[in-house]
Amino acid sequence: MKTKVTLLALAWLASGVAFAADTTTATTTPPARVAPGPDMDRLALLLDLDAYQKTEVEKILKEQHEQMRADFEAARAAGTRPSRDEMKAKREQSKQELQTKLSSVLNETQLKKFEALREHGRGPGRGFGKRGWDGKDSSSNN
Repeated sequence: MKTKVTLLALAWLASGVAFAADTTTATTTPPARVAPGPDMDRLALLLDLDAYQKTEVEKILKEQHEQMRADFEAARAAGTRPSRDEMKAKREQSKQELQTKLSSVLNETQLKKFEALREHGRGPGRGFGKRGWDGKDSSSNN
């Protein structure tokens, strides 16, 4: 009788542990990473875009992103890595293509603002120019 009670208690504990393990693994799985895209509401506000311009700019930026992703995947599948100069040339070409596409949607002032935002975008070391963390110009010898 004592062994039956002990076995029953062990089975009950084991089922509780198994049930707890199933529920925790389902909730602790990290979400899939999604590449952040441009905040179109913020961009529309900063560039003073109307509804048509906002949808067109969003479409153009999405196309550029998809093209860059396709190029990356093609290079990865081929097992090749472009040189630094090739990467720089590709970046410049992509920038020129984007500029051309946006020029059909945005006016001159909006294009200048877009370029300024792009130059001082988010990311480590971006948006600070030549100034360091203390705000002093690092190119001068103080």
